[in-house]
Amino acid sequence: MSHVCDNEPKAALMPALSYVATVYVCVWLLKNQLIDAPGALRVLVALIPILPIVWMVRVKVAIILAGDELQRRIDLEAIAIASIAVGLGSLSVALLNVAKVWEAGVKTDLIWVLPALWLSYGVARFWVSRRYR
Repeated sequence: MSHVCDNEPKAALMPALSYVATVYVCVWLLKNQLIDAPGALRVLVALIPILPIVWMVRVKVAIILAGDELQRRIDLEAIAIASIAVGLGSLSVALLNVAKVWEAGVKTDLIWVLPALWLSYGVARFWVSRRYR
């Protein structure tokens, strides 16, 4: 698996493109062809985009495991910072929703948790790696 680490952006490209493609296809199917389909089929189609995410996680784990001790430390710190940031952000949105300051909806807000985690991980990884230069 060490070959994955050699070119991290390319390794993550196929799972990312697969995710985008499956989301578009599945949403289109659910809004058009499967609008009146049985619930079990709709659930199955709605969860198909999870497969490329699992693929992406496997690629990222392989990249982390292929790294040296410093890279692993950077990734650990970045994961911790990203998790705390997204957790605090989610809690803040929930508290603002309870206070009726921000009318958040489960449909619209939960879908952003994983992308926010990945984005904040990337920013945190960049910031943490600069500290070790």
